[in-house]
Amino acid sequence: MTADRFEAGWSVYAPVDVDESDPMAFLDMPVGRSVFLVGDSGRIEEVSSSVPPQYAQDEFTARERATNGGKDADAYMAEFVQWLEQEESADEPIISGFTIVGPEGEVGPDDVIAAEASRLIEPIVQQLALLGPSEWEWLWAEFAFTVSAEMAHLRFSSYHRSVVVPVPEPVAALVREQRHVAAGMSAGPWWRLLLTVTNRGETTVNYDYGDGPFPHDQMLPPEDYRSDLEAYPRPRVPAWLVRYIEGPDA
Repeated sequence: MTADRFEAGWSVYAPVDVDESDPMAFLDMPVGRSVFLVGDSGRIEEVSSSVPPQYAQDEFTARERATNGGKDADAYMAEFVQWLEQEESADEPIISGFTIVGPEGEVGPDDVIAAEASRLIEPIVQQLALLGPSEWEWLWAEFAFTVSAEMAHLRFSSYHRSVVVPVPEPVAALVREQRHVAAGMSAGPWWRLLLTVTNRGETTVNYDYGDGPFPHDQMLPPEDYRSDLEAYPRPRVPAWLVRYIEGPDA
């Protein structure tokens, strides 16, 4: 097992061994592998590796702060369960099971949508992997989408060479569907989807919501962003993007 430290605890996961001599072995690996977030309070959550790591860790950290000393609470609950088990009689058990309910176990709308959006990353990655040359080692995919215009960059690299490959329409359709689902989150749809994948199946997913200006070669015309905001109204639009859409008099 491998453990990486983050603000509120540790991210624990099993490293993956891949037969590097078989360039197609990657396709047999599930993208959504289990990652366990272990908080400093002792609380544990299981998430999918296809959920953007920063998103999962930020959500976990927020819940960790809200537990207010979860280690003491966990110890108390463990003692409470032990007491119940000692008090129950053989003929008439006090409890048949034990479930803790409350804010820690609540699942919000964003969590459900994020899980579905992350699930849709897997078929995208698998289809992209098929497009690469033999013995590729890394792929980088960048998608800049709105409802009226789309731009996709896909590059495969190895120690020996790098090659740019066009993204076919069937893959673009999968990305389009994933963006539509992700649009249901409170942050709205991403403006750019960034994927980094190794031939070991290690996948990094980043949603770009425009916190900073987009790369020049991935900027779409202003009217396309305007159309997207009409289709997907959102509570906040970056100031730089407003100026770009509306012009100098914004």
